[in-house]
Amino acid sequence: MKVFSRKNALLLAALLIALAAACAFALSRAQTAVMLEETAFAPDGERDAMTVSLEATEDLRTIKGEMRLTATNRTGGDLSEIVLRAYANAIQPGSVTLSDAKVNGERASISADSDDPSVWRIETPWRAGETAEVCWRVSLIVPRGEGEIGRTDDSALLIGALPTPAMWENGAWRTDGYDELAGTSYGQAMDVRMTLTVPNGVQAAFGGAWVGERDNGDGTRTLTMQLSGAREISFALRAKGAMRQTTVDGVLVTALAQNARTASRLLDLAADALEDIGQLGLAYPFPSLTVAQAKTARADGAVGSALIAVDADAKTDALLSRMTRLCARQIFGVQVENDPWNAPWLSETPASCVELMAYRRREGEAAYEKRFYGEIEIATRLTRPRGVTIGASTERFGGDGEMTQVLRDAGAAGLMGIEQAVGQAAFLSALQRYVEQNAGGVGTLEALEAALEAATGSDWSGYLADMLAS
Repeated sequence: MKVFSRKNALLLAALLIALAAACAFALSRAQTAVMLEETAFAPDGERDAMTVSLEATEDLRTIKGEMRLTATNRTGGDLSEIVLRAYANAIQPGSVTLSDAKVNGERASISADSDDPSVWRIETPWRAGETAEVCWRVSLIVPRGEGEIGRTDDSALLIGALPTPAMWENGAWRTDGYDELAGTSYGQAMDVRMTLTVPNGVQAAFGGAWVGERDNGDGTRTLTMQLSGAREISFALRAKGAMRQTTVDGVLVTALAQNARTASRLLDLAADALEDIGQLGLAYPFPSLTVAQAKTARADGAVGSALIAVDADAKTDALLSRMTRLCARQIFGVQVENDPWNAPWLSETPASCVELMAYRRREGEAAYEKRFYGEIEIATRLTRPRGVTIGASTERFGGDGEMTQVLRDAGAAGLMGIEQAVGQAAFLSALQRYVEQNAGGVGTLEALEAALEAATGSDWSGYLADMLAS
């Protein structure tokens, strides 16, 4: 009887030790209310700065407040207007209102384009090299429904819904049309500091580092975030839900979901995705990453600056692949901007290659070969309508599923052909060179060709031309 009791005691002690270790590990990836230290943005001759002060209603239906932009005219010529641009999807006439515009303290005319409610123009003389202080009031009625901009009964997701400086390119403001398939931004890189006042009980997660919180004593609290090098302003809100946080290689990772279990799952997978990308030698471009649970009506989910949104219902392996691709797209579609209308492949295709290489490193060569030939390579042999190619513009695709399969799978199969020819080290060196030389700017086919030639010693322009046109 004593021997039996002693065995039970030993088993119980071992169980308690294992349970304590498991709890310690879980807590290491499930911290809440972690904030990074706030830092003042130093003047940057290459980037504009924006401060935003917003307030959300309790039903998450309306976001309103003030936006203030410090911008320098770097176009090389005198201008007569400043153009602001929001991500056009779900922006309907009248859903966004801008008013009370001022430039250097003087009132200025502000109006939306009649045929595009995502484009606003502020009339003002703006000399080459001049720095202007521009501010305006903004009110956004968040449309109901699923998408990159939308709300449900207890949550809201806003990726690029607020106006930010449009891209200046080839002597004009970039205001070409988007549709429901186009990417989230084509904007100037800028530094953003945002305060958001929300009712107590509402959880908020930002595309950017959470640096402050204040209880206002009136049933609301004000949260503060900041982000350097943002292309747009992104955040998610939940009237009911849970938040979990951890740090991965110096990156603050936040997961916002409908319950604690889902938030913990998303947090663990996001941490794994960042670790997988880091092991390939690619640096995540922001000091923070936010993962929001949301139905975006996209196969992979949605991506913004330092924020990704995913449907948490997928199986673990599929969800990890999606998160890895979305994190990689923050490198190839945000840190290095792409033209989401004319060249969407420059964001999705390199990111898919990174995810495949991460999968191979994690699961082994045999698993990679099975997946590649069972899921990826087959996309190169499917018949497509005329004009639907890897290098096609967004308008040529019939839907998100087709676009994802062509850009993600067929595109990755093509680029991975180069990786197979030159080896992973040389291929990754080319991707790293491409990112380093184009960070903060806009990537192009020519820039990728140059990076591949410099890293491999071979000219791949003909190969890429055939890949993009077939």
